[in-house]
Order: sequence, then structure tokens, then C-alpha cells
Amino acid sequence: MKRFTIVQNGYNVEEVNRFIDIVIKRLEKLNNDNSLLQVKISSLEEQLKEKKVEEVKLSEAILAAQQTSDRIKTLAREEANMIVEQAKNNANSIVHEALLNAEKTEHEAMLLKKNITVYKNRVKNIIKSQLEIAEDLDKYDLDN
Repeated sequence: MKRFTIVQNGYNVEEVNRFIDIVIKRLEKLNNDNSLLQVKISSLEEQLKEKKVEEVKLSEAILAAQQTSDRIKTLAREEANMIVEQAKNNANSIVHEALLNAEKTEHEAMLLKKNITVYKNRVKNIIKSQLEIAEDLDKYDLDN
């Protein structure tokens, strides 16, 4: 606390006036500083609001990206399962067709063997009958 010099009829007027000037200057400076700080606070509050809006938008974007990623994974998994199922069906169809072809080829081979045996027997019989005819011809003496 400021102490003033006591003079006749009260305090020294010049000291009091100087002190009042100092107090006024300090109050003006404090008011200016306060105004600047209020402006700065308002600016920071506005920036904070903007950052919160950005944060909400980023959170929404991240959530949307995660949901999209999950949907893509699910669709890819379903498509992969479908492709595997189709491949299994195709493989089963190919195996079934191959078995049918093998059975058909085996049956055709068996028929060919049977036909060869039949033709072989026919040729043997024809040769045998030709030999018999040739032997019968020997019985006839053609020279006499």
C-alpha cells in the first residue's frame, strides 16, 4: 500500500496525482490486456469448436471406412466361398465325366476283345474247313 507524505492541509497533492496517474495507467493496461485475452479466449474457443467438429467428422469417416472395409471383407469371403464351391462342383463333374469315359472305353475294349476272339475263331474255322477240303481233295487222285 502506498503511503503519501503528509503536508499542511492533508497529503501532498503532487504525489497523490502522480499515484493516481500510475494507477490509471495500470488499470488501462490491465483493461487492454484483459480485452486482448478475451479476444484470444474467443478465438481459442472458436478453434476448439472447429476442432471438435473436425474430430466428429473424422470419427464418422473412420467408422464409415471400417464399415466399408467390413462389407468388402464379407463380400470377398462370400465370393471366395462361391468360387471354391464352383471349383468343387466343376471338379466333381470332371471326375464323373472321366469315370464315365473310362467305363465306356473299358466296355469298348471288352467288345473289341470279344469281337477279335469271334473273328479269330471264324478265321480258324474257315482255315480248318479249307484244310478239310484240301485233305478231301487229296482223296481224289487226279493223276489217275
